[in-house]
Amino acid sequence: MDTKEILTNKSFCVLPWTGFELEPNGNVKNCIISTETLGNIEQQDIKSILSGEKNTALKEQMIKDLKPSNCSGCYLQEAGRKNLSSISSRLYYTKELAAHVDQKLYDSTKDFALHHVDLRWTNHCNQACVYCSPSYSSKWAQELGVKIKSNTDARARVKEFVFENIKQLKNVYLAGGEPLLMNENKEFLELLLKVNPEVHVRVNTNLSSTRTGVFDLLCKFKNVHWTVSVETIGNEYEYVRYHGVWGDFLKNLKQIQQLDHKITFNMLYFILNYKSIFSTVDFFKELGFHENSFVIGPLYGPTYLNILNLPDNMLDDIKKILSAKIDSSNFYLKNSYENILKYITNTLWEKNISGFQQQIKLLDERRNISSKKIFSELFKELIDV
Repeated sequence: MDTKEILTNKSFCVLPWTGFELEPNGNVKNCIISTETLGNIEQQDIKSILSGEKNTALKEQMIKDLKPSNCSGCYLQEAGRKNLSSISSRLYYTKELAAHVDQKLYDSTKDFALHHVDLRWTNHCNQACVYCSPSYSSKWAQELGVKIKSNTDARARVKEFVFENIKQLKNVYLAGGEPLLMNENKEFLELLLKVNPEVHVRVNTNLSSTRTGVFDLLCKFKNVHWTVSVETIGNEYEYVRYHGVWGDFLKNLKQIQQLDHKITFNMLYFILNYKSIFSTVDFFKELGFHENSFVIGPLYGPTYLNILNLPDNMLDDIKKILSAKIDSSNFYLKNSYENILKYITNTLWEKNISGFQQQIKLLDERRNISSKKIFSELFKELIDV
């Protein structure tokens, strides 16, 4: 398959041939937004998973220009777009990997060569974000008294596979949990820096802890893309990203802003930042960040936080704001606003605002916080409905 075929085949993604995503529970997927798992490292060897029936079936569908349901998230983001302007993962990895890998690799469903890894070794995290869960946050697990099992031997076998192929990696994605806290990432980056220092490294971080050694190692790489997770600012930030400290985040953000690295804000849109998302974007723009620095998407779960639970009159106001923002924005920021407007307008949803209020009340009681004080405008509008 040549470059033209790859670019014109709107079903095709390079990841089934070139990489995988490892989740804290041991699940292996093509990428984080895949709807299906390929296998689990506690039951199956990573090489067997990547050469298995599920991954092979995906390749077959893509070569035939059929859209596998596993990749519906990307296809939805790309709908209605005639060029490569979409911010979908499929197109991101096409740009990152397609031209840098021998394209004969894509001719056969039996072929695989590791050029990309998305590593989420454990759920180790120092925040308990309102939309997260024990599976991805050890702070959540601690709060709820839940024990999350982690198979050290299975992770070690994946690490061995990755380290065997570390010289040929073209793209690395580190997430979690919180990747800056993970010892596995420190060991991985130390070796990567020695044998493959030109690799493109992307790290999805809450940017709250920079003293673990992982941060310092990342600063030594030339090609680093910081994907910073943040949804709002100030007191709202500290509520949404529980255990996070706004002042620490801002200090660390300004530190990486001094590096010659790319920075993108990965922002989820849901009930609690239904309007503040816009002032948050403006705040970061005032700090000097370009409109190409913002990737915003709707939060799908937990469902009680979904923006679509808001009353229709509030959603109508949001649509007006989004339309105005689309007219005055460019680049990824405009793309994000368009995708959110499309989601709000076209998605069928059974509203459950009482479910939101009940769950937030339980959260407040457990954490001894008042959401009504912090998100006073939101709750006033809900009372007035």
